[in-house]
Amino acid sequence: MMDRRALLAGAAAFAARPAWAQTDAIEALVDQVSPEILLNIVFGLSGFPTRFTEHPSFPAVEAWVEDLMEMQGDVTRFAFQMPSGKTRHNFILGDASDTRGVVLIGAHYDSASEDPMNNAPGANDNATGVAAMLEAYRILSGAGLDKSIVAVAFAGEEQGFFGSAALAEFARAEGWPIEMMVNLDMLGWRPPDPNMPMIIEYDMGNAVAENDAAARAFGQMMAQVAAEYTTLNTSHTDIWASDYMPLEAAGFPAMGLYDGGVESPRYGTSRDVPDAIDFERLEQATRMVIAGVARYAGL
Repeated sequence: MMDRRALLAGAAAFAARPAWAQTDAIEALVDQVSPEILLNIVFGLSGFPTRFTEHPSFPAVEAWVEDLMEMQGDVTRFAFQMPSGKTRHNFILGDASDTRGVVLIGAHYDSASEDPMNNAPGANDNATGVAAMLEAYRILSGAGLDKSIVAVAFAGEEQGFFGSAALAEFARAEGWPIEMMVNLDMLGWRPPDPNMPMIIEYDMGNAVAENDAAARAFGQMMAQVAAEYTTLNTSHTDIWASDYMPLEAAGFPAMGLYDGGVESPRYGTSRDVPDAIDFERLEQATRMVIAGVARYAGL
């Protein structure tokens, strides 16, 4: 398994590129994306035999994720209960109560398969989303933006969004000023047609109709920055079946990125391994997240 302390090696060199060397501030940010960091996080998470939330060894996965996130700042452990009675944790980076407004970037770190208690590597679903989330946070959190950037690693997604549902209830009760929830769930499928689009999902009338306009505007902006700063084609669809659903139902605008990977024969199986990941596609998706959030938050 990959050494946690090696995962962000080389990041300082990327971050040190002088912004003044480029006239486009967003381009200067997206050019800091480290393919090495993305690869190492995907391989590191996939190195666990399983990340099934109900597995007895899941606390070791939690410790690994928490340790990795602590390399970027103070981490809040958010406990919640699974239906089995087990206590599990989400992990939060950033200030979710910042009155300037919050962009919450979320990804689930648990996995599933046809044999989840023994073999569920979950490379694309969803080590890729976690890698993109943490790389986006690394770059955006030091960019001097007008909004607070918050990263949340969710557990319990595969059993029915238990981690995100608990967080959504708490966020609503506490009045967290979340202006947008950006969900990252499967970003590295290698499709048979390399021109297949990265899918930009945004809320289209689910539980709270008042969310729709903000989510649609953010989704359309993501398509624009994809054209400007990535090599990806994009398309749009509604949000469905991931951790943005409880946030949307709690009243927060929600959108996400998704690679279409449910069409892969590896989806939801023990064959969802890192060797099958298209890391260039993952890198481009990460660039899109950074560009979209940066433009929304002041650049």
